[in-house]
Amino acid sequence: MNRIFMLCICLSMSVLSFAQGGTVKGKVLSAEDGNPIVGAFVQLMESKDVVTSTLPDGTFVLSNVPESSRTLSVSFIGMKTEEVKISNDLVIYLEADTELLDEVMVVAYGTVKKASYAGSAAQVQSKQLQDLPATSFESALIGKVSGVNITTSSGQAGSAPSIRIRGNGSMSASNEPLYVIDGIPVISGSVGQMGSYIAGTTNNVMSSLNMNDIESISVLKDAAASSLYGSRAANGVVVITTKQGKRGRPVVSLRTSIGFTPSWATANYEMADTQDQVNTLFSVFYDYANRSKTEGGQGKDPEAAVSAAISRLNGKFNKHGYEFEATDPSAKYQTINILEYDDSGRQGQYFDWDDVLFRTAVYQDYDLSVSGGNETSSYFSSIAYTRDQGRVSVNDFDRFSGRVNLNQKVGKVLEFATGVSLSRTSKSGFNDTVNTGSNYFYQSRNMFWGLYWPTDYKSGKDWTSRYGSYAYNPLYYNNEWENLSINTRISASETVTLHILPGLDAKTILSYDNTGVRDHVYYSPNHYLGSSANGKVNEMRTTYEKLVSSSTLNYNKSFAGKHSIGLLAGFEAEKNNTDFVRASGENMPSDQLHTVSTSGTTTSAGYNWGNSLVSIISKADYNYDEKYFLSASYRRDGSSRLSPKVRWGNFWSVSGAWRIISEPFMSGASSFLSDLKFRASYGVNGTLPTDNYGYINLMSYSNKYMGEPGSVLSTLANQNLSWETSYTANFGLDFGFFNQRLKGSVEYFNRDSRDLIQNVPVSTTTGFSKTLQNVGVINNHGVELSLSGDIIRRNGLVWSADFNTSFLKSTVSSLHNGEDIIWKDPTGSDGRAQFIYREGESTRAFWGYEYAGVETSTGKPVYYVNDSEDDQAGDFIYNGRGATYDFKKANYTIIGDAIPFMSGGFGTSLNWKNFDLNASFVYKVGGSLYDAVWQNSDDGYFWERTHTQYYIDNFWRSPEDSDAVYPEISGLDKTDAQQFSSRFINDASYLRLKSLTMGYTLPKSLIAKVGVSSLRVFFTGSNLWTLAAFKLADPEVNDYGTRGWETPLGKTFTFGVDIKF
Repeated sequence: MNRIFMLCICLSMSVLSFAQGGTVKGKVLSAEDGNPIVGAFVQLMESKDVVTSTLPDGTFVLSNVPESSRTLSVSFIGMKTEEVKISNDLVIYLEADTELLDEVMVVAYGTVKKASYAGSAAQVQSKQLQDLPATSFESALIGKVSGVNITTSSGQAGSAPSIRIRGNGSMSASNEPLYVIDGIPVISGSVGQMGSYIAGTTNNVMSSLNMNDIESISVLKDAAASSLYGSRAANGVVVITTKQGKRGRPVVSLRTSIGFTPSWATANYEMADTQDQVNTLFSVFYDYANRSKTEGGQGKDPEAAVSAAISRLNGKFNKHGYEFEATDPSAKYQTINILEYDDSGRQGQYFDWDDVLFRTAVYQDYDLSVSGGNETSSYFSSIAYTRDQGRVSVNDFDRFSGRVNLNQKVGKVLEFATGVSLSRTSKSGFNDTVNTGSNYFYQSRNMFWGLYWPTDYKSGKDWTSRYGSYAYNPLYYNNEWENLSINTRISASETVTLHILPGLDAKTILSYDNTGVRDHVYYSPNHYLGSSANGKVNEMRTTYEKLVSSSTLNYNKSFAGKHSIGLLAGFEAEKNNTDFVRASGENMPSDQLHTVSTSGTTTSAGYNWGNSLVSIISKADYNYDEKYFLSASYRRDGSSRLSPKVRWGNFWSVSGAWRIISEPFMSGASSFLSDLKFRASYGVNGTLPTDNYGYINLMSYSNKYMGEPGSVLSTLANQNLSWETSYTANFGLDFGFFNQRLKGSVEYFNRDSRDLIQNVPVSTTTGFSKTLQNVGVINNHGVELSLSGDIIRRNGLVWSADFNTSFLKSTVSSLHNGEDIIWKDPTGSDGRAQFIYREGESTRAFWGYEYAGVETSTGKPVYYVNDSEDDQAGDFIYNGRGATYDFKKANYTIIGDAIPFMSGGFGTSLNWKNFDLNASFVYKVGGSLYDAVWQNSDDGYFWERTHTQYYIDNFWRSPEDSDAVYPEISGLDKTDAQQFSSRFINDASYLRLKSLTMGYTLPKSLIAKVGVSSLRVFFTGSNLWTLAAFKLADPEVNDYGTRGWETPLGKTFTFGVDIKF
C-alpha cells in the first residue's frame, strides 16, 4: 500500500514539473513509411490559441503551455487527426485518412461523402494528373473515368481535346459538357475567329487553366449529379476545384519539367520512295495510253504506250531535275531508270521533307506556388509558365498564368473567399484538317521533290510550286505568311458565407469571367493565298464576358440520433456577352508591312450579341441512420434565347441509395465485404439552342437594290423553338472488399434526348425551304464498370491497380417524318466521311458504298449493289450478292459505326520506399475508323501526289494477287476511288500506353539541412507504345472516327523535379 502511494506521489510530481515547464516537444511521423511530416498542425485541446506546426524534420516545440493542459490535437491534410496525452519527447504517428482522400467528392453546389451519394459521379485527384506533359487538363484525363470519351485528334501544340460524357445527346447543339470552376460556370470551348480562317487552329479557352492549380476534378454523369445546373448540364458537368491554402506554416512549392518529342517519334504514314513512286506513275500513264479508245484511252500498242508514258513523265518532271528511261520496251510494270537531267549533273532526288518541316519539339513547364494558413485565414498563390513547341516548325503554344485564392474567417459567423486568376496564351499553327498546300503534314508526305531548285527548268521562273493542285513548297512559304492567336483571360470571384444559426448558412457568389482574343493572319504577295490580292491581312478582336451571381440558403440538421436532413434553396443569374470586330486589308504596298492601316484596300465587320439566364434552384436530402438516403432537386430556368411563351424550363431529379452493408443481416459478410450500396436516380436536364435569336425574324441589310440600302428577311422565326431535354435513368452498385483493399462500382444508364432541334422543310411560300423545330430523339444507354485496389500492401511496398470500361449504345430513335438526314464530318473539308441519321441506327453510322474487294481474275474494283428490294440485283453475283464494277449503279448503305463496342483505361502504380512507378493505358475495342487519307492519296490517279508504301505493296498486278487490297492501276478517270465507301473503313481497336512515370523522392535526411522539406525527381513518357488494328497511322482519332491529314500525336519524354520548402 505504501508503495502504491509513493508511486502516485511521484507521478503527480512528474506531471506538475512538466506543466510548470510550459514547453512540449515531439515529432510527427507517417505511420505508413516513418518519414517526418512537415507542416502538421499541433494544437492544445484545452487552449486553441496555443498552436504550432512541424518543421522539415517533423519536430515541433509548443511553448506557453498552461498547467491545466493534458491533451494535444495533431492534424495534417489527408491524415487522420490524432489526440494524444501530453508527455515528454512525444513521437506521434499519423495514418492516411482514406475516407477523407477518396470518399469526399465535390459535386453540384457543395461536397458530399461518396458513401451517402446516390448520383453518378467520379473524381480524379491532382496527383493522378501532375506528372503529365499536357497543356490542358482534358488531355490528362484520357482513360481516367468510365463513360467519358476524350479525343485528341491532332498532335499540334495547343490542340483542343473533345469530351463526350455518355455519348452524343444532340444533333445540332453542342455535345460538350458544362465546365464549373470552384462552384462557378465558366466560359468554355473554342474562342476567337482563327478557326474560320485557318481550320484546325482554334483557341481552346480551357488551356488557359494551369493544371498545377487543380486540386481535383469531378465528372457528374447522371441527372441526380447534374440537374441542379439545369439547362446547361444535359451533356454532363466537369467540376474543377482549385487548390486552397491549408492550415500550417507557409509551404513553397517549385515544380519544373522539360520534355522532348523527337520528329521521328510519331506514327506517320510510310511513304514509298522515289523509285517506287516513279514506277507507279509510269504504270498510270502507260495504262491510259494502252487502253482502248472505247474505254477512254489512246489505244496504243504496248511499245507505243511505254514511249508515251516515258514522254509524259519527262514532260511533267524535267523541271524538277528528273529524266527517265524505260528498262523494258513493252511492260506496264517495270523499274524506270532515273537519269541526270543534263550535263550540269542536276538530278532529281527523293527528299524527306520531315527533316525540314518537323523538328524535335521541346515542352517546358515551370510552376511556383506558396500556401499556408491558420485557424482564421488561408492563402494559395501561384505563378506559372508553360511552353509547348510543336513538332511542325510553324506551330507553337505558350501560357503565362497566375492565381490567388484567399479565405478569411471574421469571427464565428462570417467567411470570405476570394479567387483571382489571370492567364495569357498564344498559339500559332496551320490548317491540318484539309489536304491543301497549307497543311504542313500533308506536304511532308510529298517526298517526290527536292528541297530547293532556284528556278523552274522550263520557264526560268522562281520555283514556288510544283505541278498538281496540292503541290507547294511549304519551306518557301514559311516566311511568306504568319498567324497568331492570343487569348487573355481574367477571372475573379468573391464568396461570402454567413453562419446564421447552427446548421443554417447563407452564401452569395459573384463572379466575372473575361476572355479577350486577338487573332492575326497575314499572307504576303508571294504566298499562293495572298498573290491574287497582292497580299492581305486580317486583324480580329473577340471579347467574351460571363457574369454570374448566385445566392443560396443551406440548412443541415441531425435529430433523434438517426435522422439527418439537408435543404438548399437559391437564386442564380447569368449574363453572357460577346463583342467582335474585324479589319481586313488587301493590296499591301510592301511585304515588310503587315498591318491593315498600311494596306491599299480595307474592309471591316463587327457584331455584338448576348444572352441571359435566370434560375431558381432547390434541393432536399434525407439520411436515415447512414443507411437509407433520399434526394430530390428542382431547378427552373428562364433564358433570353427563347420566346416568352416557352422561355421557362423545369429540370429536376430524384434519387435514392441503400447501404446494404449496414444492414444487420450483412454482419456475417463483414469479414470480407466492407461496402455494398445500391443507388438509383431519374431526372431531366436540358440544352439550349445555339442561336441567340432563333425565335425572332432577322433582317439582313445591303446596297443591292438599285444601289440603295435595303433589307431582306434572312431568318424565319419559330416562336415555339424550345429546350432540348434529356431524361436520364441511372442504376448503380458500389462494392468494396477486405476493408476497401478492392473496391468498385457497376452502373447502367439510359438517356433519352428528346425535342432535338432539326431543320424541317416548310412551304416555299414563306420564302424559305427549312426552319428549326424540336422534333428529334436520340437514345444513349450502356454499362460502366470501375475497379481499383491494392494488390500488395506490405513492408513499405504498395502495388495498386485500377480499371474502367464502358459499353455504349447510341441510336437515333425518332426523326421528322422518319426521314433520313445525310451529313458529313464537320472537322475537315478534305473528303471526310459521310454519316446518316436514320431511325434505329447509330448516331455515328458511316454512309457510303459497300466495297466488295478486288476481283482476282481482272483486278477490277467490285461494289455490292445493295438494292433494298432485291439482294441479287446487279450486273453479276459476287459472294452470293448482287454486285457491279460501276459504283454509280450501287446504292449507299451503312458501312460502319464509329462508336466502339467497349472503351476505357487501366493503370497500375508501385510505391516502394522512396521510389514510385505509374503506368496508364487507354484502349478501344470495336468500332470503325474511316481513313480519309487513304481515300485521298492512294487512288492511283493522274495527279503527282505521292503514295504510301502500303499502296505500292498491295495493288493488283496479276491474277496471282489473290489478296490484293487495291484494284489494278488505271490511267482513266478513277472517280470511284474518291467516293465514300467501305474500302476506307478500318477496325478502330487499339491499346496504348498513354503514360509511364518513374519517380524518386530523396530522403529527408539529405535535404533537410538546406531547408528543403521534399524533393522528388521524375521521368514521364507519353504515347510510348501502341498496339492497333489500324496499321497505317495513329489510331487515336476524333470523336467522329475519321482520320485526315492531322498531325499525328508524338512520343514525349519528360524529366521533372518537384521541390517543397
